[in-house]
Amino acid sequence: MAFNSSSTKNDRTKIDLEKYTDKYFLRAYEILKNDRLNPYVRAQVFVRKGPGIVSGMEEAVSFILNHSDLIQNGGHIFALSDGDSYNPLETLLMIEGRVLDLIRLETVYLGIISSALAIQNDGQKLNFEKIENNMRQIVEAAGGRPVTYFGARHWHYSKDADISKAAICGGAAGAATDAGAEILHQKGVGTIPHALENIYAWRDGKENAVLNSTLAFDKYMPKDIKRIALIDYNNQEVDDTLKVARLISSLFAVRVDTCGENIGQGALSMADFIGKSNAEKEEIIRKFFGLLNPISISPENEIYWFGTGVSISGVYAIRKALDENGFSHIQVMLSSGFGKIEKVREFVRAEKLLGMKLFDSLGVGGIYDSRDATMDIVAVGNSLSELVPVSKVGRMERKNPRLKQIQ
Repeated sequence: MAFNSSSTKNDRTKIDLEKYTDKYFLRAYEILKNDRLNPYVRAQVFVRKGPGIVSGMEEAVSFILNHSDLIQNGGHIFALSDGDSYNPLETLLMIEGRVLDLIRLETVYLGIISSALAIQNDGQKLNFEKIENNMRQIVEAAGGRPVTYFGARHWHYSKDADISKAAICGGAAGAATDAGAEILHQKGVGTIPHALENIYAWRDGKENAVLNSTLAFDKYMPKDIKRIALIDYNNQEVDDTLKVARLISSLFAVRVDTCGENIGQGALSMADFIGKSNAEKEEIIRKFFGLLNPISISPENEIYWFGTGVSISGVYAIRKALDENGFSHIQVMLSSGFGKIEKVREFVRAEKLLGMKLFDSLGVGGIYDSRDATMDIVAVGNSLSELVPVSKVGRMERKNPRLKQIQ
C-alpha cells in the first residue's frame, strides 16, 4: 500500500503535546535550549516483535508534521507504508532534522505505531482490569519500594490517562506524563533520556556523555527535582556511576536501563559458564558474590542473573561499587523489563540470598501486551551533510533500502 502523502499533508490535527509527552523529553528540550544545542540528528525506529504488517505510520508521520517545524528547518522523513510487511529489528521509520524539532515528539509517535501494530497484527485490546492487576503484583513484589508507570510510548496517547489510572489503582506511585499523573493531582516524573546523552556525546565525546548530560540537568533544572543519572549509555555502568557520584554532590540516584543488546559492565554472563561443570559454575557464582556457601538458581531464572539487559549480577556490581566507594546513600533505580513479574520477584529473591538491597525503585512500562516501538538517535552533526555516527552502545544505525522518502 502506498503512503498517502496527500492525506498526511491535509491532516492538521493538533494535541496538547506537553500533556502526553514523557517528562524527561520535555526537560531534555529545556536543557538543550538553555545550552544552545540544536544539531541535526538521524533517528531510527524499530520493533523487536515481528514479523508483521506495518500500521499507524501515516498517523505517526502526520503527528510529526503537525507538531514540529522539522520540514521547514530542512529535515526529512523516510518510512515504510501502512500495509507493508516488516521483520523484527527492521527500521520502520527514519527521521532527520534538528533535535529540538524532534525530542518532544517521541512518546506520542511511538505510542501511535506501537498500538497500531499490536491491533493490526495481534488483535490486541486493552484490558484495564488486567493492567491494574499486573501492576499490583509488581508493586507487591517490590516490597514497598515505589514503582512508576513509564509505558506511555507503548500505546496510543488517547488512552494514556486510562492506562495510567489502572496502573495507579494497582499501586503505581506516579506516571511519566502529565496526562497519566493527573489522577494523583501530580505532574509527570522523569529525568534524563538517552537522546539527551547522545547530544553531549557528540559535543564532548562519548566518554563524557553520561557525566555532562547529568551536569547540564543539574545546572538548568529546578533544585527540587531529584538528580538521577542514566548510567548505561556507554555500557560502562560501573565506571559512569562512580564518575557522576564523585563529581555531582547533589546526585540522588542512578538509573540502570541497560538495553537487551548488552551485558552490563562488571556482570557475569552466560558465556562465563560455557564448558563449566555444575560445581565449577557454582564456585564462579559464589566467588563473584562473595558468599560463604553456594546458592541455588533455577535454570529458568538464570537469564535474570546473567542475561543481557538489566541483570542481577550487573546491578550487584553497581551497588557494590557505590558502597565500597563511600556512596551508599545514592539510590539505584531500575527500568527495562520489569513489567515481567517473574523478573521483579527474582531480583527480590536475590536480595535475600545475597544479603544486599539491590534497588530502591522501579520504572515499569510493559504491563500490557503491545508491539513496543523503540527510537534511537544514531547520527549527529552540524548539518545533514555532516552527520557522523553517534549512538548508545548496542544501537548502531540499521539502514533499510525499503524506506521511502515521505517529506
